[in-house]
Amino acid sequence: MSEEVTSPNYWKSLGELAKNEEYEKFVEREFPENATELNDQVSRRSFLRVMGASIALAGFAACRRPVQKIMPYSEEPEDIVPGNPLYYASAMPFQDALAGIVVENNEGRPSKVEGNELHPASKGNTSIFGQGSLLNMYDPDRSRYIRKDGERSSVSAFAEFCSEHFANTDQNIAFISEANSSITYSRLKEQALETFSNAQWITYEPFGEDHALEGTNIAFGQRLRTYNHFGQANVIVSFDDDFLNPAANKNSVEDTKQFTDGRSVSSPEDGMSRLYTVESTFSLTGSNADNRLRIKSGDIELFVYALAAELSQSVSGLEAFNGYSNEFSDHEWIPVLAEELLENRGDSILTVGRDHKPALHATIAAMNVALGNAGETVSYYDVPHIEDQNNQEAFTELVDNLNSGTIDTVVLVGTNPAFTAPADLNFPEAISNAEQVVHLSDYYDETSKLANWHINRAHFLEAWGDGTSYTGTRSIIQPQIEPLYSGISEIEFLNTILTGEESDGFDLVQETWQDYFTSNFQDQWERVLHDGVAEEEEYPTVSVNIAEEFGSQAATFVGEAQPSEGMELVIRADSTVFDGRYANNGWLQELPKPMTKITWDNVALMSKKTADELGVTEAGLGKSEVEVVSITVDGTTIEIPAWVQPGHADDSITITVGYGREGIGRVANTMGTDTYPLRTTENMLVADNISIEKTNRTYEIACTQDHNTMEGRSLLRHATLQEYREDPNFSSYESSYDAEMPGLSYAEEHGEDRPLSIFNSIDEQEYPADEPQWGMAIDLNACTGCGVCTIACTAENNIPVIGKREVSEGREMHWIRNDRYFDGDVNNPKALHQPVPCMHCELAPCEQVCPVAATTHSDDGMNQMTYNRCIGTRYCANNCPYKVRRFNFFNYSKEFLTTGDDPEIVQMAMNPEVTVRFRGVMEKCTYCVQRVNRAKINRSIETNGETKKPKDGAVETACQQACPADAIYFGDLTDPESEVVKAKKDNRNYLLLEELNTRPRTSYLAKLRNPNPKLA
Repeated sequence: MSEEVTSPNYWKSLGELAKNEEYEKFVEREFPENATELNDQVSRRSFLRVMGASIALAGFAACRRPVQKIMPYSEEPEDIVPGNPLYYASAMPFQDALAGIVVENNEGRPSKVEGNELHPASKGNTSIFGQGSLLNMYDPDRSRYIRKDGERSSVSAFAEFCSEHFANTDQNIAFISEANSSITYSRLKEQALETFSNAQWITYEPFGEDHALEGTNIAFGQRLRTYNHFGQANVIVSFDDDFLNPAANKNSVEDTKQFTDGRSVSSPEDGMSRLYTVESTFSLTGSNADNRLRIKSGDIELFVYALAAELSQSVSGLEAFNGYSNEFSDHEWIPVLAEELLENRGDSILTVGRDHKPALHATIAAMNVALGNAGETVSYYDVPHIEDQNNQEAFTELVDNLNSGTIDTVVLVGTNPAFTAPADLNFPEAISNAEQVVHLSDYYDETSKLANWHINRAHFLEAWGDGTSYTGTRSIIQPQIEPLYSGISEIEFLNTILTGEESDGFDLVQETWQDYFTSNFQDQWERVLHDGVAEEEEYPTVSVNIAEEFGSQAATFVGEAQPSEGMELVIRADSTVFDGRYANNGWLQELPKPMTKITWDNVALMSKKTADELGVTEAGLGKSEVEVVSITVDGTTIEIPAWVQPGHADDSITITVGYGREGIGRVANTMGTDTYPLRTTENMLVADNISIEKTNRTYEIACTQDHNTMEGRSLLRHATLQEYREDPNFSSYESSYDAEMPGLSYAEEHGEDRPLSIFNSIDEQEYPADEPQWGMAIDLNACTGCGVCTIACTAENNIPVIGKREVSEGREMHWIRNDRYFDGDVNNPKALHQPVPCMHCELAPCEQVCPVAATTHSDDGMNQMTYNRCIGTRYCANNCPYKVRRFNFFNYSKEFLTTGDDPEIVQMAMNPEVTVRFRGVMEKCTYCVQRVNRAKINRSIETNGETKKPKDGAVETACQQACPADAIYFGDLTDPESEVVKAKKDNRNYLLLEELNTRPRTSYLAKLRNPNPKLA
């Protein structure tokens, strides 16, 4: 090469950035001595105690099928062929939005959840919560029976109680419910309010959209749901709105797909949208931004008002902001954003986090109207089931009524306010004043223990139901299995209260849908069950205009806006356990959080500058003992581990909720810190002037960010859109390798065009002409780093969940990891994500060193593992430059099968097509070989043996199918028209560590950003 090329400064952690002595030692001991043994008997018992369903699903149980008596069919069902799975359409509720799913069933037991291609909210993909929902259903810690005053009871006894107690229709009844979009549920709710003359119905969600709805009410005079068409916008400005994160956006799957569609680039001539984010903590959305500004969350309100004032000089409708000025009015971003938005009128989107003040949502709505975005890139839906009153205000009023003793009966449907309600309301004490408390819930949780009646709820995969998507598309939820623990659904629960009789969800749902299908009911009903979606209009959209009253109200809230003072505390839903409802899910607990890579815990995030001021040192490497801080808000103090987060705003602390639970389940118990005590009615999102100080304690955090380090070798390549246009081949090997790379000088002397390696002399394998040759390409420009690929792979391949202790030892078993890199300054870096499965190398180093040929190449080009042949030398892991092999250290099948309740239930979720691995073997990504072989068999049958090559798209790996960004391509490399071949022909395509000449079959398309050069 004519000049030296400098490698990018990618780093995963502050330790790697510093490359200090601790880091060097950590790298050297990546494979620790005596790592194969676990002799601590206490840890063995603890391991079993906390893993619950997760460990059995992980592959530590001995059987793949439930232990049961074999009863032959007297007449075999026509649609069941042993060994062939069946697929049924259904829908998954999350808050008050459904996403369409398709559930794989193996001889009557659901074993995998996928997205429904026909459903607009999923289009074939899922979120981490959708993939993890299966484990929740098989959780042995779910509530197993009805309880009356803590003692076991029955459905019939509950029905008898309802017939007597609710016969008094004049009593004061308070219904407290989760958000729910079910049409049948809404019908029963209306019946309840008609039947009980003194009833009130409150919907309470700790992280709902109440503020957003009230914001549109201020701006337009009615409560409307905002829907952003991210795929149609040229410019997107996000103010603390982590819309790519399923924990922050109940419509994240659809929004992610739209967002990545708007940034799809196949040639230098293509354009892509530009994303600006203004936020306090480094969010998943912020990591995908082209330009990111970190400011305190409490100052975002002032920043938006300053931008509105700048825009008011050029557009109508924002007159209330004319002449307004604050400390951000002179910020360099304000004129740049205003210019961009004005140049893209009707082609831009402004959005704000759902928990910010209604006034801020109203301002954003008015700005979208003023810029011509309403009706173009932003739609507003009139949603029937949204209440007229603000739910938080109504909930607070209800607690006041409880304290005054005016409520006779409280009926709680799913929600858990004893854990999640604002701490200053003291809900547990308030509810004790009611004469009767009835609670339907999945677990015998904090609220259930305060109730007279606890009713165990059926999982959505066990019950009939219905509902609507975020934009109003109707679907039916159909059960995949009988309730494992005899639970009842929400609609059955409500109908029993109304009628005093045991209910059938199927009849209730059919009764509702009779009103929609007035002719040919059975045909239309069966069509909806088959497709999983009803063909009809969505919620009605509303043409909006800024209300006359908006100007006067805006003048008031703008005048009241004050800058954030002192140290602020930001409280958010957790990215993996949400508000705590997924705390007992081992798959989600062990999934590294997108930005911190922490598992099994929550922490207090802070910037490096803030940590230095507090005297808090950053976490060490590997097994991280971190310092604990105490945080005090309005006299309430909690202690929580501190974590230094690059890119976090200064003078701001971010914590997440959902942890620190007791008596819920073996996974959730004692994990993390309960942070809800700091959340009050006045500080739902942000608290100012908090007190924070170090304690003398430390706490161990299991974090994967420094696992599988590449020791400075660059796996990820990225450029700006402008750089790509100037050099379309920027990611090619010749353009990207370091001129000082070992072996290069020798190669140049001998006329070679690439560094030599030990594999150059190895003959490549020859493959049969009739076999497909599989390969994969991953588009880093589409990947958002959400982690759903990891969960989908776990669910598909019976991958172990190993627990916090073993993760901290670097033993996590995920077959596809999602690396997060930082690039640039520690205070304001860029972030990049890269999924890394097995590369399936043509010249695989692992195959050369295995003494027993346990890892070999198949006829269709995949690097395979023969588990029964593996003797656990781990030579292959030592020789894998990509560090994608996982050693199975443990085998607890014997202990597990004699521990806990109903081990046969949790075994039912295992994929029968995937081998259950045992202790002492190496495992890794297989390109979902079970799916490949199934497709080859089907293709051979279709063609009467003429070919085994499936049509393009007939095989989807689990990670590919789940990915809402459509970032993964997989297919036959011998098919020139296949999507994977087209991807590999893209000039952004490159191979990892190509200089090693391992010839990977997995390749990557380089990441592109589209920053505004004025803010570079």
